[in-house]
Amino acid sequence: MKTPSQLTTASILSLSFVSAVTTVITGIIPQLTAEFPQIAPTLIEWLVTSANLSALVTLLLNPWLTRRFGSRQLVISGLLVSAVAGTLPILVTNFAVLMASRIVLGLGIGLFSPHAIGLIAHVYHGELRARLLGYQTGLSALGNAILLVLAGWLVILSWRAVFLLYLILAVLALLAVKALPDFRPTASTTNQAESLPASRWTLLVLTFVTYMLIWGVQLKLPTLFTERHFGNTSVLNLTLAAMNLGGLIAGLSFGKLHQHLHRYTLTLGYAGAAVAVLVLWQTTNAALGIIAAIFFNFIYSYTGPYLVFSSQASLTGNQIDTMSSRLTIATIISAFFAPLVWNWLGNFGPQTLTTNVLAWIAGCLTLITLLTGVWAYHMQKGPTNHVES
Repeated sequence: MKTPSQLTTASILSLSFVSAVTTVITGIIPQLTAEFPQIAPTLIEWLVTSANLSALVTLLLNPWLTRRFGSRQLVISGLLVSAVAGTLPILVTNFAVLMASRIVLGLGIGLFSPHAIGLIAHVYHGELRARLLGYQTGLSALGNAILLVLAGWLVILSWRAVFLLYLILAVLALLAVKALPDFRPTASTTNQAESLPASRWTLLVLTFVTYMLIWGVQLKLPTLFTERHFGNTSVLNLTLAAMNLGGLIAGLSFGKLHQHLHRYTLTLGYAGAAVAVLVLWQTTNAALGIIAAIFFNFIYSYTGPYLVFSSQASLTGNQIDTMSSRLTIATIISAFFAPLVWNWLGNFGPQTLTTNVLAWIAGCLTLITLLTGVWAYHMQKGPTNHVES
């Protein structure tokens, strides 16, 4: 079988580089709040997360669309739609139009994002496939970090300039036209969803809560930096970029850490995150706050791989696909509900909304730390075939 060209490989891997492109505007939440003072904070934060929910629509339709049109056409169309919708806010001044552009952005992302992994699985084989799947995970974190750094530079010009970053999607569409291979599955190759063991639904709920918590921290960091004078938007974007690199390091070291800690890996992630959020809640020192934010994303990034690993252990092939789909849906829905939940809970407490939210998150993380610690201890003393094999 002919080995795909380097240009083809670059085109496929570039889809992972922009997989988290919706979050590049996280750092300009304070500017958006100032630009639209009549808009509620929840709606402002939904500008970041609404694209995740609309992406769910095209994600669910993707198997049928791929059979009908082929992966190459879907990827090119998705990149172009996302490029246009992503850059549109440069020109608009109406909040409703701005929100609509973000929703359309998500629809485009849902067209191309599943193929970041799917094309690797279908085009490559053996050790090369395994290696490229590893690159795919790293490129996602690295790409988000680089885009956030660029956003930190562009915001010096204006907050609208940050939306210029979405033009990179048009460049990748041109690369896809030139080099991307096509894949079109038949109906017989598309697996039907299968029922999951009851224990996996517990893990799905925990995944939902886990991502709800991380969204709470990330969405409130911009306001925290403003309220406590930790730094301007450029400093914030550099911090967000460093947080992503911390997540990359955690992902690369997860395997070895899990070999030593096993189920306690999950407890470590929650415990470390609880400490980091407590520091963010308490400190007024900029350097300490930045370090705590970076440490939070590093240590908390051990929870995601563990939940994926444990949820798929000892499942059949079709069940693995079903579980992967459910995990994706859980993370996407958590992004939509995070602004609503945290801005509501932030009203309960003696301090500012942002500080109250951090207190609630720290409390939730502490409780989950205790529960997972007790669970890990119980499982170590008893049978080992409940969740992990």
